[in-house]
Amino acid sequence: MEKLSKGFYVGGWGGGIGLGLVLILIGFAAIAGGRGRDADAGVAFILLAYIPILFAAVVMLVLVYKMWAAIQDGQARATPGKALGFLFIPFFNLYWVFQVFPGFADDYNAYAARHSLNVPRVERGIFLAYCILTLCAIVPILGMLCVVVNFVIALMMISRICDAVNALAEAPRPPAAAPMG
Repeated sequence: MEKLSKGFYVGGWGGGIGLGLVLILIGFAAIAGGRGRDADAGVAFILLAYIPILFAAVVMLVLVYKMWAAIQDGQARATPGKALGFLFIPFFNLYWVFQVFPGFADDYNAYAARHSLNVPRVERGIFLAYCILTLCAIVPILGMLCVVVNFVIALMMISRICDAVNALAEAPRPPAAAPMG
């Protein structure tokens, strides 16, 4: 099982989203404060923000695939491809995100129990909070507060995902039962 680089996933997602938000704020400030070239520069900053945000999105999608790949034993609710692919289905993804993140916490804990692994269990609360705050971000005004809080929650969640997958990779496996017969 492959270990995950916590620095890459936390830094890649957090850095991409953080830089993107800073560029958007600079862009809006330039648009609000000027005309002509300043407004054009503001639009350019906003468009430029898509690059680090897209990078962060790709980092999160790769993480989703790898976290689900780590718990495949035929009993997980989703394969890595299904967990990732169903996030791209419009409207259904509003439901599916709850299967992907809090569902991972449940399936990870069940996987560890089934295989008698001595690994820390994952609390589903932070995963659930991430999903709820992500959906609340579409609410005007409240959404801005949710985005700020969810940024921190997401960083914590990503860190826990990396810790969980890495714990599986490092966990000693119980000895296999000898075949009968």
